[in-house]
Amino acid sequence: MEPMSAAPSGAAPALTSRIDVEPPQWLVVPDVAEATPAWRAEALRLFAAIVQVDRDAEGEQRLFADGSEVDPVTALDTLLEFRAALDGGDRLVAGLGVPNRWPLPVVVSVGLAEDGDEGLLELAGAEGGLPVERPAVDELPEHIGGEGPVVTRYDLDDDGAVWATVCAVRREALDDGTRVDTRVLWRTRDLEVVPVFGTEVVDLLAAVRNGVAA
Repeated sequence: MEPMSAAPSGAAPALTSRIDVEPPQWLVVPDVAEATPAWRAEALRLFAAIVQVDRDAEGEQRLFADGSEVDPVTALDTLLEFRAALDGGDRLVAGLGVPNRWPLPVVVSVGLAEDGDEGLLELAGAEGGLPVERPAVDELPEHIGGEGPVVTRYDLDDDGAVWATVCAVRREALDDGTRVDTRVLWRTRDLEVVPVFGTEVVDLLAAVRNGVAA
């Protein structure tokens, strides 16, 4: 679990948020200042344990034919570099539950909703880009709470490779009437992982708890 905060300028309310997830399903990646040697050692122990589970999996427990093995040190360093490159208000949560394909980095963003009900599709990435087919747009599952779209799309990059993006946005009204948008975003070139992990990305929205600072 990690706190988040966003303090818009002017008289706007100060948002507070937390991400209620725990290993071994998810890992909240801290910024450089909070990635202490003790935290790093604990994360590497967790990664080593998951590697062993993957290594011991047999038969139908292997979701992917190649059975590739994750290197814990490289995986952790890559996550920390990704986290360091994010904007100050964004957080990084890594999915650890997909065998031989973890950690899968999901960016979580929280902010005040714009006036009116426009912009949710744009925020969820349903427009623009170079899609190879029309992006799929669905509504948030009821258990997530709030309202908003789920967008799954496939785009060509400059090198001709196909990237998949799963993005979901939840707009909710807090107890004082403040409207807040929460977005989760995951991108990958490993297209066979999308059917396995895409629903978990959307479910992550339910773990982001927002409020207004007193």
